[in-house]
Amino acid sequence: MNLADRLKSDPFLKRLSELLGEEEVYVVGGYPRDLFLGKRSPDIDIVVLEDIKKFIEPIKKLGPVEFRLSEFMTAKFAFPDGRILDIARARRERYPRPAVLPEVEPAESIEEDLWRRDFSINAMAISLRKSNFGELIDPASGLEDLRRGTIRVLKEGSFRDDPTRAYRAIRYSLRFDFSYDPLTEREFDLARKYAGLLTFPRIENELRRGSTEERRAEFFHEVEARGLFPWEHRKASIEELRRLDKLLGERKEGDWVLFFALYLPESAGAREFVQNLPLERSEKKVLMDFLELREEKIETDPGEFHLKQGKRAEEALLVLAACRPGLRDFLLDYLRRKRNASPRIRPAELMEMGFSGREIGEILKKIEVLRLRGEIQTEEEERAFIRSLLNRESGS
Repeated sequence: MNLADRLKSDPFLKRLSELLGEEEVYVVGGYPRDLFLGKRSPDIDIVVLEDIKKFIEPIKKLGPVEFRLSEFMTAKFAFPDGRILDIARARRERYPRPAVLPEVEPAESIEEDLWRRDFSINAMAISLRKSNFGELIDPASGLEDLRRGTIRVLKEGSFRDDPTRAYRAIRYSLRFDFSYDPLTEREFDLARKYAGLLTFPRIENELRRGSTEERRAEFFHEVEARGLFPWEHRKASIEELRRLDKLLGERKEGDWVLFFALYLPESAGAREFVQNLPLERSEKKVLMDFLELREEKIETDPGEFHLKQGKRAEEALLVLAACRPGLRDFLLDYLRRKRNASPRIRPAELMEMGFSGREIGEILKKIEVLRLRGEIQTEEEERAFIRSLLNRESGS
C-alpha cells in the first residue's frame, strides 16, 4: 500500500482532502511519523500557507466540532469521536535569547516550516492537496532516521534555543527505543546549561507529558541524570520510580507531581521551595504532605496513624510507600481500610440520643478508628459501641 492509499484508509483525512481541494495543505509532525511506524495518531496537525481563517468553514463541515482560534496563527478543532485537529500557518522562528519563546512570522514554504522543528522524525509533511495527495516532503531525511531508529536535531544549538527539546528527545527515545545521533548527544550539554533559564511552567509541561509515557520511570530518571532539574534536588533511584509507577497504575498527566515529589530537596529550604512553585493548591498539598511525612516516624497502628495523618493527601502516602518499601504494605492496607472507615450512623441519630455536638464529633472519630483497626465492621456493631457509652454514662 503506497502512502496515498494509507492516507485514504483514514476516512477523516480523505474527507478533509476532498473539502480543501487544491488548497496547499499538509499533515505534519506526529501523524506522518506515527504513520510510518505503523501507528495511528488520534491527533492531526496540519499546516497551510495562507491565513488559517480561510480554512475554518470547510473544516467545520467534517462534523460537529468545538473550535478555538488563537492569536498565534493556530486553531484547534475537537470532534465528538475524540479526534483533535490543529491547524497552523507555516512559520519561521527566531530565538532572540536562549530558552525564551521564539519570535514568529509567516514562512514562504512548507520546507521552511519543517526546518524550524525539533527533530528530523517530526520534520516530515504529507500533502493533502488533491493533485499531489500523499506526496512526502522530507527535507531533513526524517524517514531515513525513522528507519535507523535515530533521534536527530536539525541544527547545532537547538537545545540552547529551546531546552524543552531535550525533555522531548528523552521521551521519544524511550517511547520508540531510539538512540541519539552524535550531535543530539552533544546538545544535552547545552540543555543542561540553559534549562535553568526556562520558566517552571514550561518544564512542568514536559514533565506532565512524560508522566503519561509507558516508560515514565525511565523518563524521569534520565531527565535527572542529564541535569534537567535545574534546582537543588535529591536523586531518586530507578527502583523508587518504578515502584511509584506500579503503585499508580493508570498513567495520567497529573501523576507528574508525584514523581516530582521524589526529587524534592532534603535541605531545610525544601518547604520554601515548594511554597514558591507556581502550582495548584492541591498539588502543593501533596508535596508539603510528603515532605512532612518523610521527616516523621510512622506509627504502624492504623488507628493511631489515622489520628495523626488522616488528613494527608492519599497521593503523598503513595509516594512515601514508593520511597520506603518497608511501609508499603501498611500504607496500602491503611488506604484500603480508610475507604470503608466512615461511620454508618448519622450525627442526627446521636443528637436524638442526647449527645452534644462536641461529643458527637468525638464518638464518630472513635468509631472511625475502631473501624480502621477492624474492631468494628458493621452498623450494628457501631450501635452496640454507642450503647456501651450510654451504659457507662448512666452507671457513673
